[in-house]
This record gives sequence, structure tokens and C-alpha cells, in this order.
Amino acid sequence: MRGLAEYAMSGRLQAATVAVLFGLIPVPGLEIICGAVVALVILRRGMQDGIQILLWALLPAGLKWKLGEPSLVLILTGVVAASLMLRNSRSWQSTILLIMLGGALLQFSLPWQEDFIGQLSHSLSSLQNSGYSTQSPDERKALAVLVTQMLDMLLSYYGTYQALMILGCLLLGRYWQAHLYNPGGFRQEFHNLRFDRQLMAVLLGVLVFGASAIPTFTDWLLLVCLVPILQGLAVVHKVGLLRKLGSAWLVLVYLLLLIAAPIYILLGFTDSLIDIRKRLATDKTGS
Repeated sequence: MRGLAEYAMSGRLQAATVAVLFGLIPVPGLEIICGAVVALVILRRGMQDGIQILLWALLPAGLKWKLGEPSLVLILTGVVAASLMLRNSRSWQSTILLIMLGGALLQFSLPWQEDFIGQLSHSLSSLQNSGYSTQSPDERKALAVLVTQMLDMLLSYYGTYQALMILGCLLLGRYWQAHLYNPGGFRQEFHNLRFDRQLMAVLLGVLVFGASAIPTFTDWLLLVCLVPILQGLAVVHKVGLLRKLGSAWLVLVYLLLLIAAPIYILLGFTDSLIDIRKRLATDKTGS
């Protein structure tokens, strides 16, 4: 990854090449590298250079939009806004809140994305129709219900997915920037990531109220929980550093995130109240 970042930062042509290449590769998730290159250039060199790389990155993104997949255009738009916010404010809190707002707006925009919904529905229907002739009527009916449920689930998490992709691009771009020009800087930033108590109190209120009073709140659950999850991850990363637990600790951390995300949500809210990292650092100093 370091070599890829070094190559991208060696010139505009090289950065544009990486952005276009990874924007074109039809492998889910590789869009992050395309967006990360745009983020890296903006964070390091500013918007004037960044806009030139963005225009190149929009070539494969526009092609995908024409084919019914607008996600990369939306991700790149969010990456530009988030990168500028982080560069100008140096505030992860403001930047992440902007990303969350962007995810919410994208979720609300779904009714105007008929082509995308149609393509997604067609793709799932193709899955349903494979092996159609060998299926019994009951199997066809069950599969139709499953496909409808999958479509509803994918659409309900659309805004959250876009927000996570934007955040992933920004985090990777910031990591590359620190790795090339400020070794250890990204780790320090992430270990010290802590959101205002007032914000955490508002988010906790939204979670409690939403879960108890809004039947469809599960569609927004992960997006609202993004802040406490990130703060919880910052805590466990710092604990690993203070206790010198090594890379195996981080593997366990992210495995647990996949199967037990509420642990990190609870840890994030708890840290906002008692500042776990400060207490651990004090204990370590005292010992």
C-alpha cells in the first residue's frame, strides 16, 4: 500500500492513473482506493490539485452511473467534501458528522434513483431465475420472498453503506498521508479520537427514542451508531498500545466488531462519560 501511495503522489499523471484504474476494476470495495487517492491529494496538496484528480476519477464513475450504478460518483462527492472539512477544520468530529449527514441525505435520495433500484432489482431477479425450470412452485415462492427481503435490506442500508465507503476512503487517504509525510501521526489522531459528551448524549437519546418509538429505526441504527463505534475502536486501539498487546489483539478487535458491535457502542458511550484512556494512562504512569 505504501508503494501505491508513493506512486500516486509522484505526479498528477500517476495519481490520475491509480484513480482511474481502481475506479474501473469491477471488484466491490476497490472503489475505496480510487476515493482514497482523491482524499490523499486534497489533504496533502489542497483542492486545486485535488479537483484535477477528481475529474479523472469521475470518468470511470460516470461510466458506472450510465450503466445504472451511481455509487462511485456519490462516494467521490462525499470524499471531496469530507477531505476539505478535515483539511480546513482538522476536526474528526465535524468531518464524521458531515459524513453521517451525507449518508442520511443519500438514504432519503433513493426515491429519485429509479435506475439504480431497477438494476439492483434486476440483478436479484436474475439470481432468482437461475435454475427456475428445476424448482418446485413452493421453492420459487420462497425464493421470491427471499429476493424481496434482500432488496428491502440492501436499500434500507444504502445510506449507511455510502457513509462507510466515504469514511473508508478518507481514513485510508489520511493513513497514507501520515505514512508518507508524518509517520505515527495517524495512529496518534485515531488513538485520541473522542467526541463531545453533548453529542454522545444526543446520539444516545436518539438511539433510545428511535428503538422504542420508531418501527423502521433499524434502517438507521448503524448510521447513528457510527460515532460510538469509532470511539470504542479508538479506546481498544489505545489499550492495545498501552498494554503492548501486539497485532493479534487488533485481529481479535475487528473479529469482535463483526460479531459483537454492541460491545463497541457501549464502550464508546462509556468512554464519553469516564474517559477510559485517560484513566488507563494515569494508572500506567502511576505504576
